[in-house]
Amino acid sequence: MFIPLVNDMRYRSFDAIFYNGRIVTLSEKKVVKAVAVADGRIVATGTDAKVREAAPRGCDKYDLGGKVVIPGFIDAHTHFIQMGVDAMSVDLSSSRSLDEAMAMMKAGAKKIASDEWVVGSGWTESKWSDGRFITREDLDVACPDHTAVAHRVCGHLSSVNSKAIDEIPLTAEMPDVMRDSGGKLTGIVTESAVAVVRNATAPSPEGRMKGLMVACRKAHSLGVTSVQDNGAGDDLPVYVKAVNSGKLSVRVYFNTPSSGLESRLRIGIPTPFGSEWLKIGGLKIFCDGALGARTAALSEPFSDDPGNKGSLINSEEELRGMVSKANEAGIQLVIHAIGDRGIEAALSAIEESLEEHPRKNHRHRIEHLELPTQSHIDRMRRSRIVASMQPNFVGEWSGINGMYYERLGVERAKRNNPFKQILRSRVKLVFGSDCMPFSPIYGLASAVAAPHDVQRLTVEEALAAYTRDAAYTSFEEKVKGVIAEGKLADFVVLSRNPFDDPSDIRSIQVVKTVVGGEVVYDRMAAKER
Repeated sequence: MFIPLVNDMRYRSFDAIFYNGRIVTLSEKKVVKAVAVADGRIVATGTDAKVREAAPRGCDKYDLGGKVVIPGFIDAHTHFIQMGVDAMSVDLSSSRSLDEAMAMMKAGAKKIASDEWVVGSGWTESKWSDGRFITREDLDVACPDHTAVAHRVCGHLSSVNSKAIDEIPLTAEMPDVMRDSGGKLTGIVTESAVAVVRNATAPSPEGRMKGLMVACRKAHSLGVTSVQDNGAGDDLPVYVKAVNSGKLSVRVYFNTPSSGLESRLRIGIPTPFGSEWLKIGGLKIFCDGALGARTAALSEPFSDDPGNKGSLINSEEELRGMVSKANEAGIQLVIHAIGDRGIEAALSAIEESLEEHPRKNHRHRIEHLELPTQSHIDRMRRSRIVASMQPNFVGEWSGINGMYYERLGVERAKRNNPFKQILRSRVKLVFGSDCMPFSPIYGLASAVAAPHDVQRLTVEEALAAYTRDAAYTSFEEKVKGVIAEGKLADFVVLSRNPFDDPSDIRSIQVVKTVVGGEVVYDRMAAKER
């Protein structure tokens, strides 16, 4: 059941001016010195003198000290609550070897009772010298007295120990449960079996709420003021409760999972629906898997697994059925498609649905789009399909000796994630992180310093994909994404100007984050605490 959202006016009470800055508006005014906010919105931009004249009486005043201000980052692809939940478990993202990851899991086991799960997340074997997936035997040694699971960073592959296999239970007959040459379960699961494991360890609503609060604090510290979340169905009531209790401090555009399509059709929720704090967005559909897990659907085999071309999550008939129903009902399509074969299936389904039920302003999206051909890109332009991509993937896995080279070989790796090619082909490009890692500044740096010319963007192009154009893909360009009068007062103060030295963007830090005119993060205050 959908719960109506409360009136958001109580969020709009903070009045202030921010002056003596270099404010990059991404709107017609380009750069201004100051901005005034009232009732949660921007009421004036321009010179210091002009803004002081427009300032509400008795308002707070912030001297920016000449620092750069940009619109608040909009992360167009997250798993926001899950990120917060994962942050409360064993963080394996910094592990430099399989042994180190297992030592972390062992340390995590010592902190909890024997009847609790040890949950780790964020590992990637591509950064380890041993370079292999975690198995049940590894986890049996690290966590002999606990049920244990370690989720790979991509979310498409996980590893469990013997106790977990027995408790869930997992069997050799289940799809996506890996077996060795003798038929024994390896403890490695992919795609649908990952969902089974996730369900077995799913947090309570209270645990999800704690995860949301953790995620909001992290977002503030990184300058993220809005997220577009591809969450689980159980996440929506948590968001509604957070809004109704005044706890939601990051704006959320929630894409509902495809498993809830029929319920959504019965209720009749189009795209978008909601308030400035929480909107119901599109329908998230998985077309294929991931390159890291070797489950993305490719037309040619993986270079490091010659017998494997990956696979489609749903049959093409099932995919076309979901796409057609959603498009006819006025629901935006948000389709995960990574490999060229997956992209082809997604594009064909969208094109067919638009031919049956034409829509001028559908803003359908393909998520990730890591290995498109020029033909795919041209078809996206003709059908006005948005490319929703992750520049941080390039930062993590591109270049010589990177995971892309291992999985795809040199030729395909050089043409994957072609951000520049997509923009030059006049396809709308938006950026998100997929929480791998959740850091828009890292994403900006990765796009600007990408190793291949087809990927490399200017600072302004990359910034627009994380702000102005990301607002477009959630149908919110009239209220956010730029710094202009009448827009929501969501913006970020940076430690340094990214336009001065694009080669060193990665070192830039967020000094202040402002949401609805209120300073929700102040780096200096955080240091003092």
